[in-house]
Amino acid sequence: MRKPKYIEPWVSDAFLIWLGFIGYRIVPKGMHSELLPKYKSKSLPRGGCIHHNGQMNKVAKTLFAEFKEHVEA
Repeated sequence: MRKPKYIEPWVSDAFLIWLGFIGYRIVPKGMHSELLPKYKSKSLPRGGCIHHNGQMNKVAKTLFAEFKEHVEA
């Protein structure tokens, strides 16, 4: 059994702001938020989703890994 990773609240807020700047809309739908690209592009993957408890699907995890690289730089 893996322990869940928790991130600081300012990191999650900054992640959502960063997604808006690179071209995503955050659309809340029920118990999760969808990440929809504002325009068609091969560099913006589709189908990202963040659940209410902080779990992310594969697309959102890759975007978060890219975001962490920008924060550490």
